[in-house]
Amino acid sequence: MSNHADAKNCSSFTFKVKPDVCVYTDGTSRSCDISKFNAKNCSSFTFKVKPDVKHSGLDKPVVSQTEKGFDTLGQITSYSGAQLSTQYCTHAFSVLIICNHTCIIRWDREGAIVMDSFNYNHEPHLADFFYHYARALPEMHGVNTSVTPASTEDATLARMTLELPTAMCMFKIVVSEDPAVEDSSSLMLIIP
Repeated sequence: MSNHADAKNCSSFTFKVKPDVCVYTDGTSRSCDISKFNAKNCSSFTFKVKPDVKHSGLDKPVVSQTEKGFDTLGQITSYSGAQLSTQYCTHAFSVLIICNHTCIIRWDREGAIVMDSFNYNHEPHLADFFYHYARALPEMHGVNTSVTPASTEDATLARMTLELPTAMCMFKIVVSEDPAVEDSSSLMLIIP
């Protein structure tokens, strides 16, 4: 087992989530405690940097089939799992940098899509990703736009009914009975 802080508790699945870099959209919290994220202070994506690891080349997997490699996979999986389970998002991105090679990973609740690794000093893919990501709509970032802050009235009623503290942040999600039919009846949920 690795002595790395992120993997010490692998046996009980309680990871210390501390990515090397967290990226946020403008106007949100800059705290990097992924376990406390909500719709107001969402992380856009995370980085894991392994500068001291040698990359074996583009024809090999980006993460080696060694204990250190599996440790890295566990770390990046735990970061994305924490982000997806504590934020109202449909998917998330992470960037894994190993020496001078990188790959971009798109995570959702079913798994991950891993882009082929590339040398970011020779290929523009990472800069292209940042350029397009910065200009993309929130839905493309993975923000679940169907989740919004609840009105003061709805939040107060939900807190009283559920016996929650008055400071508990409440959100609203509207689920349409038939998304294919405009103006179909819907169900509104108020959730913490």
